[in-house]
Amino acid sequence: MHPTMFRIPFLPEWLADIKSYGVMMMIAFLTGIWLACRRAEKVQANPDIVLNLGFIALVGGVIGSRAMYVLHYWNERFANQDHPFLSIFDIRAGGLEFYGGPLLVIPAVALYTRYIAKASIRWYLDITMPSLAWGLAITRIGCFLNGCCWGAICVDAHDPAHERAAVPWAVRFPYGSPAMAQHYQFGERVIPKELIYVLPTGESIPLPRDYLEAAVADDGGTLAELTRQRAAAHERLEAAVKSGADEAAQRPLRARLEQAEQALARYHTGSPAALARQQAERFGLTPRQLADLAASYRSKPVHPTQLYETVTGLLLCWLLTRLFYYRERHGIIGAWFLILYAVARFLLELLRQDNPLDVGGLTISQAISLGTFLTGWLWLYVVHYRLPPISPRAAPVVYEEAPPEKSPPRRKARG
Repeated sequence: MHPTMFRIPFLPEWLADIKSYGVMMMIAFLTGIWLACRRAEKVQANPDIVLNLGFIALVGGVIGSRAMYVLHYWNERFANQDHPFLSIFDIRAGGLEFYGGPLLVIPAVALYTRYIAKASIRWYLDITMPSLAWGLAITRIGCFLNGCCWGAICVDAHDPAHERAAVPWAVRFPYGSPAMAQHYQFGERVIPKELIYVLPTGESIPLPRDYLEAAVADDGGTLAELTRQRAAAHERLEAAVKSGADEAAQRPLRARLEQAEQALARYHTGSPAALARQQAERFGLTPRQLADLAASYRSKPVHPTQLYETVTGLLLCWLLTRLFYYRERHGIIGAWFLILYAVARFLLELLRQDNPLDVGGLTISQAISLGTFLTGWLWLYVVHYRLPPISPRAAPVVYEEAPPEKSPPRRKARG
């Protein structure tokens, strides 16, 4: 699990981390657009329209995926925040659901193609749909690196300790990962008391991994500096009192001492590094020792459902691309994407562990898959029985020819 791909030096901490999921999303977008433009050129479609559709898909995909996630988990993850509506825009911590993207992107693409580009909706959806499957495959690698969208536990039933993986490709996510935290919450993973952190609400969770990393990186430097500042302010105030300084002269020194004490108090009560240090000291350990202890506790073996979906996306991309060049009717590629992905996603959800069964005994993605499956078949029916095989708007792109350059007038030779 590598949620941060790399860090950019000399930038603020909140801006320096380049997230793996965002990097994979950008790779998916750029390569998917390139593949779609190649398909467009082969059938004489307009690559400029495809490029515009790609940007619509990028923006609409992020907005739609985030909107679906927020609606799905509003009560659990947003309603209790200090600023719930501002937290909607904080996507650096994760929080996208794939199905929300196509649900917004496909209508947006259709509207742009019909009313702005004035081109064939069916034709251009056929061109771009294989790239949507490709983008899904690449983005799921980002999910794997981020540790989200994990699968169900798969342990060997014959192992008395229930630790040996049932399949050789099962993965164990590290301490502090969402999978490991869920296993602790469900009583499937036991951790020592040194790693159990009690929230103000009374709920116990594994001590957050970023708290430990902050404490190890800080190594007591912030505490030492704040303590030094408070001691210096106190000494200056005492010196002023002993020298007989009046109240007006003491006032700014008292304010400075109060600020130093408040900063130290905030560090002790709100700094992740301080909270992890206090946890370690409670059990006679250093933050480094506590981090070393945490490293030995990982999640149970789980199915890498993120990589399963990567394989699914690659297969879908290959099948839809082959079908694209052999199809006899415009519009069937989008329909077959909805049908095939709905079936694959419904089955993959049976192996996923992160989504609750909150829609009539199904996950929300399974419920949407049923709807998209029926929509795909209705789409096929309309294409086969209500529309002509070839879209009348599927006209080859015609580029304006540049006017011939005028040659400069020839000068008469002298003499």
